[in-house]
Order: sequence, then C-alpha cells, then structure tokens
Amino acid sequence: MQVDRISDGLWRWTAPHPDWHDDPASPYGGWDRDVACIYHEAPDGIVLIDPLVPSGEDGERFWRHLDQDVERVGRPPTVVISVEWHGRSADAVRDRYPGTRVLGISRAASCQVDELLEDGLHLPGGCRVTLAGPPGEGQMAIVQCSCHGLLWMSDLVISDGAGGLRRPPSEWFNDSGARYWLEHGLPLLMPHLMELPIEHLVSAHGPVVSVEARVALERALDVPMA
Repeated sequence: MQVDRISDGLWRWTAPHPDWHDDPASPYGGWDRDVACIYHEAPDGIVLIDPLVPSGEDGERFWRHLDQDVERVGRPPTVVISVEWHGRSADAVRDRYPGTRVLGISRAASCQVDELLEDGLHLPGGCRVTLAGPPGEGQMAIVQCSCHGLLWMSDLVISDGAGGLRRPPSEWFNDSGARYWLEHGLPLLMPHLMELPIEHLVSAHGPVVSVEARVALERALDVPMA
C-alpha cells in the first residue's frame, strides 16, 4: 500500500487489484496492478471514493488509521462507488462503521448500495457529483472537491505509461453504447470540466497530476481510443 498526502485532509492510497492480470489483452490487464482510492476529510464528514482495503499488515494499518479518523470526526464515513465494478471494500467499511452510507451508480454494483448517485449531488466537504456516460454499464461518477481542487475521474482516464493520462481502451466495456460515448461523448464534457477548479487530477488507474492538470486532462480526452 502506498499512501500519498495531496493536501490537508486529502489523501490518495493504492492497493493491489485482486483481479489484475498481466496479459494486456485481458480486461483486467494493461494497467498497473495497484489501483487508487481517495480519502477526503472535512468538518462535516469523511468521504471515501472507491475504497480498497489491502490485505495483511497493510490492511491492519489502514483500519487502525481510519478508526482514529472516524473517531476524531465523530461520524461514520460516506462511501462513493464511482463505477459499477468498483464495489471493492465498501461492504467492509459499512460493517465496521454502523451508519455508513454507500452511494453508487447502480444497484448492480459489486457491493450493497444504499443510495443511488445523482447528477449534481452534494456530499460532505463540498464534494459534488457529475454523472458521465449513458445509463448502464460504463456510467461513471466524476467527483469534484472544490475545497481542494480535486477532480476524481474514476476510470474515464488512465495512465498512459509516461506520466500522463489517456482514455481507457474500448475493450474495457462490453456495452456498445458505452464504447461510443467514451469516444464521442466524453470529450463533450470538457467545457463543463474546464469551469471547475482543477488543481489535482486523479483517476483509479493513473498518477496524481498536480502540475498543469487542465492541460493533462485536455490531452487525455484528445487521445484516440485504442
């Protein structure tokens, strides 16, 4: 597990994806084995985005620190599942902290979803949700945290292997509508995204981009689909 402080109250950690494969032709291959998650703390609550708890000693260390954080804030966290297949450790977080809310894209997520995310939904700490893509497989939640300038892009952009970002390969999506939207609809979000304060650009499968984050996003959305 790698833990990086992005700013006060904003942390990114990574953990090994349990289904990762080293074959680039696999839907679970072609990207780094470790995937990213977000911890966002504000006076009115903690938001965890796509949390994945590592195993072993790293997992024990994770829970120990999160226990302290939840006790200090005085309320259970809010968990955001930004895409249908990112259920990850949401159920474990709910089981550990009674009262935890799990918000997801659909009831078909790989965890129990308490509430469905809605476009424009406001979360603790001034976080705001933008739904991207057609309903069904492939729809994702972009999460903007204005107090930190964070823009969480879920799986809409991934590492390009050279320190930048690109759109994911179409092979990740079985739904033809999702593939079409990713290629033709995603770039149309650019005017909306450019209106947001973007200081830190983060995705589930890529680096934290904190230098010229807007430029990195523009470049990513201009890259042709694989």
